[in-house]
Amino acid sequence: MESRPLWKPLHLQPIFKNDTFYGGNVANNLFQKGLCLPSSAHLTKNDFNRISNSIQKFL
Repeated sequence: MESRPLWKPLHLQPIFKNDTFYGGNVANNLFQKGLCLPSSAHLTKNDFNRISNSIQKFL
């Protein structure tokens, strides 16, 4: 199991750099600060506890 950064917003992808963008900074903020946590229908209780304990230690 691993965590990873959030996906880069489409409007920040090089292919879209010249396209018009309508929106605020929500996507940018989420990309800079967000984190994708392990998730699956197959998470065990031990997996869930490990993830939960890691978050609680960080906070």
